[in-house]
Amino acid sequence: MRSLRLLAPVQPTDARYRSTNVRVRRTAFFIALTAIILEFAISGNTLEVMGIDYSSAGGNPLVKFHPATYLVAIAAFMILFMQRPGGVGIVRVFRQTPALAGYIVLILFCAFDSILNVGISGAATYVESYFSAGLLAIAIEPATDRQKRLIAWWIIGFIVLSIIISIGESLTQTHLIPLHLGDATDKPLKTDADDFRGAGLFGHPLTASVTTAMGLFVLLRMRMSGILKGVLFTTFIIGLLSFGGRAALLVTSVIVVIATGVVLMRGMIRRDLSPGFVGAIAAALIILPPILILLLTSTDIGTRIATHMYMDESADVRNLQWLVLDHLNMHDVLFGVPMQRMDILKYQIGLAADTTDIENFWLLMFLNLGIIGFLIFLISLGLLLLHLGRTTAHPLGWMLLLAAMIIDSTSNSLGRKSVDLFFMVACMVAMTGFPRNVPRRAAAIWRQPQEQLPSGLRRPANRLSARPIYGKLAGLKP
Repeated sequence: MRSLRLLAPVQPTDARYRSTNVRVRRTAFFIALTAIILEFAISGNTLEVMGIDYSSAGGNPLVKFHPATYLVAIAAFMILFMQRPGGVGIVRVFRQTPALAGYIVLILFCAFDSILNVGISGAATYVESYFSAGLLAIAIEPATDRQKRLIAWWIIGFIVLSIIISIGESLTQTHLIPLHLGDATDKPLKTDADDFRGAGLFGHPLTASVTTAMGLFVLLRMRMSGILKGVLFTTFIIGLLSFGGRAALLVTSVIVVIATGVVLMRGMIRRDLSPGFVGAIAAALIILPPILILLLTSTDIGTRIATHMYMDESADVRNLQWLVLDHLNMHDVLFGVPMQRMDILKYQIGLAADTTDIENFWLLMFLNLGIIGFLIFLISLGLLLLHLGRTTAHPLGWMLLLAAMIIDSTSNSLGRKSVDLFFMVACMVAMTGFPRNVPRRAAAIWRQPQEQLPSGLRRPANRLSARPIYGKLAGLKP
């Protein structure tokens, strides 16, 4: 019998491997957390200022990737290949999170399809905008709730810092970090109060807007004092005004108002409204309007939103871009448009300026991949969103996904190198660090192996084993 036990395969949960795997997951988490911090602290504009050709055409291909991308690749490698026994990480990803695994495989297919059909130019987009987000999910999803809450606080802290910087930029009409939009810088851009938008630490005001919108839903999910949450919520709204993203402000406001109305109506019907919830609504209605009116009338914060609530040049470009479909040939439709031909098409429809581009990432991805690759791209992106939504399993998580995708659909962010999906994954995973209201002691007891609990706390093996006890109790008389 002893010889048979020695020949038996060692289980992955064996005690010899537990401590090693815990250390691997802890180290991978802190590497991934460092990557998140670097993505917030060092934007593409900062890299350009440092002399690194991150966004410009040409140059060393190794510098086309953000330092955070290298770090998150290391963290994901540790989760996948350094846990014992070997390969358990890969098995876990494909067996427990098939949607995430499918997303990563299909995105890699889209990247190779783009390289084969339209060339190497633009391939970094798939690594920076999409593949890195999948690697981040692999690296931080095994983290503990406490570690995920730490991510949430880092996200909130960096967004607040960027809002403070953006307010200063709006008041001084000067960017702390000069903007680099392709090969264009601040020089050809308008800098008057009606067109100026603060960007804070982010690479673009629209990136700042969508990240602030996502952070707002994370804030609503977090547990903190009501006063602190109210102050941070007001700060986030001011940030959306300062960054000047009309779509972000409108979409976020509409979703929050609708969700608040639904919760309010449900509470009135069930007669279980929380006094704290009613007080938060009352405080928002009393405090927010005067603050916003004061900012709009007395400062340059939010001026661009207030003065551009109409069909301006930016909105005209979003209509003009669709004319490119009339100039496509059959090869373009099936396999995508090469970069040189894309420049010709943009010139033909009147988008030849340095600061104008196709402003819809869905259209950009279709033009890059063609109809065949685009369908695979849609499936892969849908798998990621489905995985994140089901992992968070909370209405605020689904609202975050809805808001982010609507906002991103109004710009070309996900059609270029972008951190939007990277930050989306960080926000969604951070939400899971705040589980639903379950008594901590009870949850800890039921998570323990049953054989380690006192006999009185063990679950009954089945209903039949519990019936004699219930029968005796039912037969007792006062």
